[in-house]
Amino acid sequence: MRVISALARTQLAVAMLALTTMALVTVADVALKYLFNRPIVGAYDLVESLLPVVVFNGIPAMLLRRQTIAIDLIDHIVPHRIVRVLGAIGDLVVAVMLIAIALAFITPARQALEYGDRKIELGLPIAAIWAVVLVGMIGVMLAAVVSVQSALAQHGRSEAP
Repeated sequence: MRVISALARTQLAVAMLALTTMALVTVADVALKYLFNRPIVGAYDLVESLLPVVVFNGIPAMLLRRQTIAIDLIDHIVPHRIVRVLGAIGDLVVAVMLIAIALAFITPARQALEYGDRKIELGLPIAAIWAVVLVGMIGVMLAAVVSVQSALAQHGRSEAP
């Protein structure tokens, strides 16, 4: 659990750095465009390339902190034990879906590598972006599994006499 928490914190730092870079590049690009009519070449490609870094490196921390969106329609009607079971089921569904998404990413990542696709302005290999996404998804899957284990452990503790 500690290793996965440390990994999630590291991934969150990477996501924050990427988001900060995206914001700074966008502001600088717009300012240079309107002040000097000299936009930053490749700004769009850079921002577009950093977006998956933000998304797939930010998810693990969200999962471990249990900050997913939850709608509490029946939480006030049913016993707390049922709410915990539903939470554990929800965590399990999220984990399974994230693993399925990660597996679905493998084929397009492999194709980008095989075809040698690149970003137009930066020349950045698209396979490199996919590599970052897949590495990020490892953290996502680990965090999802830990989230399920945590939910099941909480449920088990609530069942104990």
